[in-house]
Amino acid sequence: MDALTRTIKAALLYEDGRTLDSVVVVPLIGGCPPGEIRVATTFAGALAYDVYELADEQEYSSMPAYPYRSTVPVTTDDLRD
Repeated sequence: MDALTRTIKAALLYEDGRTLDSVVVVPLIGGCPPGEIRVATTFAGALAYDVYELADEQEYSSMPAYPYRSTVPVTTDDLRD
């Protein structure tokens, strides 16, 4: 944890829940890591985001684990006029 910026490194895990996908820096909210992280990606050539969910919100180490939960496609139909 970085005491000055109030951020923490988080491990994003592939769908198997064990293999490291990447490491990201996220803000601490009220002294705790966020319950969910969304990362921009593509799905079938369209904009989408991958959703990762905190494995255990009660206890976390200096690098909490976020297993992959789903990919959510985003289309222009989702945009408001």
